[in-house]
Formats: sequence, structure tokens, C-alpha cells
Amino acid sequence: MTLRIEGGRVLRPDLSVERADVRVDDDGRIDAVGDLDPRENEQTLDATDALVTPGLVNAHGHAAMTLLRGYADDKPLDAWLREDIWPVEAELEPEDIAAGARLACAEMIRSGTTGFADMYFEVDALAEAVSTAGLRARVGYGIVTVGKDEAAAREEFETGLAVAERLDGAADGRVRTAVMPHAPHTVGTEYLAEFAPRIRDADVPVHFHFNETPAYIEEVQAETGDRPGAYADDFGLLNDAWVAHAVHLSDAEIDLLAERDVAVAHCPAANMKLASGIAPVERLRAAGVTVGLGTDGAASNNSLDMFEEMRDAAMAGKGRRERRAPHRL
Repeated sequence: MTLRIEGGRVLRPDLSVERADVRVDDDGRIDAVGDLDPRENEQTLDATDALVTPGLVNAHGHAAMTLLRGYADDKPLDAWLREDIWPVEAELEPEDIAAGARLACAEMIRSGTTGFADMYFEVDALAEAVSTAGLRARVGYGIVTVGKDEAAAREEFETGLAVAERLDGAADGRVRTAVMPHAPHTVGTEYLAEFAPRIRDADVPVHFHFNETPAYIEEVQAETGDRPGAYADDFGLLNDAWVAHAVHLSDAEIDLLAERDVAVAHCPAANMKLASGIAPVERLRAAGVTVGLGTDGAASNNSLDMFEEMRDAAMAGKGRRERRAPHRL
């Protein structure tokens, strides 16, 4: 059964706004926009006082961290993770992850998000929440080897690859997957070298945290002699990939992201909360890099509302450049 959204102010791809109807077909795709005649047995929704837009996409997050909203504030990222977040995450059970994921899905639906990308653990519970909620998601297991012995480190990669294979296409195709090494500094070089060929052969995208803080860049440089961009590229991790944060980038890394067609999930609220900095969005876009928006987890943002994220991105960008964007609507 189709749905006709009547009489709303419709946001067009060119950012113009016009009064029109929108028809959505059975599989949730926009079928037509304009002055549409009713169809028999068609559902209708009065949008006279509303702005009608496509569903929003949250390009990076950790859904189950709704359970940790506001748990730790006013700390830099590394201390925040090691002293607060990682210890409590170690105590979470699968049913906790499921509850946090369901809460995140409800929050995203309420604020207009219909698709999201997510890196966490107990990914089956997340996929079930996505299936029940009717959303779309690109999910993956966050692979971390630091602090683990050899057997446990290898098991991290095996789990990440198995999740990517098992869940791809779940929920009638609404769940897709990616291989998600957490970050260049949290995955040991020896394990990355061993598993990189299998990552490339998995036939799914790659996603990881990238250049979030200067300290993390220094860790990679101290161990490998390269900045994270060149280091990840040596293992083929920039092929069919998108990265989160990308706050501290050299000109060479921006050029590399553009050359490899790597998209960036810009997470301004989380980066500001944890004092990590602000991604150089203008430089990225000028180089031809695709930039999307992500909230990160609710623990590092306190919200999963993409409209708030758009506002934060606009404000942070204007503050960084000290200039006002032209009025478009």
C-alpha cells in the first residue's frame, strides 16, 4: 500500500522549497513528487504545516551508548574512554546492548533519521532492533586488539569478518554490513597485516575512526613512522571506505582521501564535547571529498538528533572560518 503525504512544503535536492504532495511506494522509496491524484486504498498523511524531506542518515555512531548518555563529561577523549567508558562497557550484557539499541532506534525515528551506520559489539542485537524498528543500517563489529593477548586479538578480527558476512542483507536487505577496525592506533600492526587481505576480500565497505586527536596520530607515527592516512592506505583500508571524525589532517591526507574516494563522517558535537577539534570540512569539500554528518554515540554527544548535528556543523564551521554562509531557504 502506498502512502501519499499531502500538501507539505517539500525540500527539493537543489534546496528550493515548494508546496507539493509526495508519494512513497511499498518499499519505502519516494515514487513521485507534485500535484498527485489519490489512489484507491492509499494511505494519506496531512503535511500542510510541515516541511517534507527525505529521511536523514546518521553516518557514524554507536547506538547502544544511549545507555551511557551523560555518563562522563568534561574530559578529553583518551581519559574519557579509558577511565569511564571502556570499564562500564566491559560490564554490559547482550540484553543491555539490545535495550540501548532499541532506545537509539526510537530516538532516531523521532528526529527524522531513517538510516544510520553503527560500530559496536553484540551486533546481532543491534540488527534485531533495526529489523523491528523498520530502519536501515550499515553495521559492523568494532575490532580492537590493544590490551588483548594473541588469541583474543585474532578472535576480534574473526568476529568482525564473521559479522560482516552473516548479517549482510538481514532485515529484508535493510541491514548491510562493513568491516570495522576501531582505529589505526587500537589495532595492532601485526594483526592488521595478517587480516588485511581478508578484509579486502570481504566485499563490504571498511569503516574506522580516523585522526580524531593529535595524540592518536602521534601513536601511529611513533610505531610505524607514517601518519595514519599513509599507514591505512598501505593495507588497502582506504579502498571502498568511509572514516569517522578526520579532525586533524595533513594536506597529503586530504589529497589521499580524495584520490581513494573515501567519505568522511563529520561529528562536530562529539568532537566539541571531547575537545578533539573540528574537522576541516571546507578543505575536504574543496578537494572533492564527500562529507556527511554523524552524531557519534549518545555518550559523546548526549543526542542522536541529526537536526541538532546540522546546527552544530553550521555553527562550528562558521566559528572556524569567521564567516556566514549565504541564505538558501
